Amino acid sequence: MIAQVDDALCRLLRPCLPAGTQIRLDPPKPTWQTESQVRSVELFLFALRDAVGAEEEREGKRAARRCALSYLVTARAGAVREEHDLLDAALNAVLSAESPLRVELGATDPAQLWTSLGMPARAGFVLLVTADIG
Repeated sequence: MIAQVDDALCRLLRPCLPAGTQIRLDPPKPTWQTESQVRSVELFLFALRDAVGAEEEREGKRAARRCALSYLVTARAGAVREEHDLLDAALNAVLSAESPLRVELGATDPAQLWTSLGMPARAGFVLLVTADIG
């Protein structure tokens, strides 16, 4: 299921990003600051949790099993303005597209993620994708 969500997000983003922009699924790492600035949008899967609906639980219905996947979405480019443009394109792509994925902005504060990774904060947002299991 994770690989299918990764692939679906990449397919959703690719046509909305400038030609030559890479989409990466790698975790953030300190060497980002010293690597050459390849234009990219980064999708880091950092959390998974059960996503059974509260209404279904209350009513005792047998619901399809669902999982919520949390992604930190960031961008890298030669200039901050270009990174912001890439983030804007990614945000518009995931929130406005017709897609079989259930996608919304996550409540997790990206600044806390950067701190827990031991890295300086960068612009980004958290994307919450809910997918059926099985």
